[in-house]
Amino acid sequence: MDGFLWAEWPKALKYYWDDKPVPQPNPNLVHPVPTPTPAAIAAEEMEPGDQADAIEPDPNDPTPPQGPPPSWVLNTLAYMDWHEIPNYWEYARRFTLCDMFFSSLMGPSEPNHLYALAAQSGGLVNNPGPGLAGEPGVYTFPTMAELLENSGVSWKFYDEKADPHLHSLWNPLPGFRQFQENPELMAHLVHTEQFYQDLQSGTLPQVCWLVPVVGDSEHPPADVQTGMWYVTNLINAVMQSPYWQSAAIIVVWDDYGGFYDHVPPQQTDKYGFGPRVPALVISPFSRSGTICHQRFDLTSPLKLIETRFGLKPLTQRDAESNDMLDCFDFHQKPLPTDVISTSTKLDFSNLETTMP
Repeated sequence: MDGFLWAEWPKALKYYWDDKPVPQPNPNLVHPVPTPTPAAIAAEEMEPGDQADAIEPDPNDPTPPQGPPPSWVLNTLAYMDWHEIPNYWEYARRFTLCDMFFSSLMGPSEPNHLYALAAQSGGLVNNPGPGLAGEPGVYTFPTMAELLENSGVSWKFYDEKADPHLHSLWNPLPGFRQFQENPELMAHLVHTEQFYQDLQSGTLPQVCWLVPVVGDSEHPPADVQTGMWYVTNLINAVMQSPYWQSAAIIVVWDDYGGFYDHVPPQQTDKYGFGPRVPALVISPFSRSGTICHQRFDLTSPLKLIETRFGLKPLTQRDAESNDMLDCFDFHQKPLPTDVISTSTKLDFSNLETTMP
């Protein structure tokens, strides 16, 4: 446990992991540029372990870094309930909670976002460094976006950052060469404000992805309640539109955020699974108040899309993934909306948490 706590500290992570073999990206699928673009990745989207000012240990010093570790490391043993994240608890009891949903890869944000879009990361296991980070056209493997485009299924990727056409940790699509070479694909990458406009104008596509900026992301050390309200506002907008009657909303996080989990991920290949992540399925046809114990990962929504539209899988990962249909009952009476505002009084007085 001490090693786990220390490993949340970048200096200690290097000490505990530095001599372990790390898979390298497939050179046929991932192509670093020879001359990195200065400041290609926005500072606001860097993750704590990526910060340039992190103090690195001497590579010739075999001793662990001197303690004590930073005080925030103790947060890895914490958990949150309805006191901190009441809206998520409300969704969990009204709709469906998945308690065996895993990140796709034993790693951080960008490779997991690649899995969520392409059912692979091209062998990338860390957030990209110079030559890949923020660079356009460095990935050359298929994504669900082209599969939808070529199949006549409407789609958009809604990005909260100022320019959705820039490659970033949580929006890697501009990092794909096929996007840089096809303006029609790039036109599908739009700002989150367009999501609200599409709901109001009746032009919401059949498949949507939405990603936040770091302040709304709940990524440590961001305020989880700020992120919760970002998500709540999006869900409220769908519930207050005609699209609710046929919607399936999947709320999921890209990695485990550094929190300890007692459930080890099953290893399907040398890349994953990674640790469990929270996941909610919100729909008129969700199994209300149900905890789904079926195993899912970030490729499972892709499998659901493929099942819904009769599409072929992108890789072996999504081919073998569960399609999330266990979260739905399409014969039940449709569930009503559950619009939550800051004035909504949520009552959890009958709930008790159990000891981990």
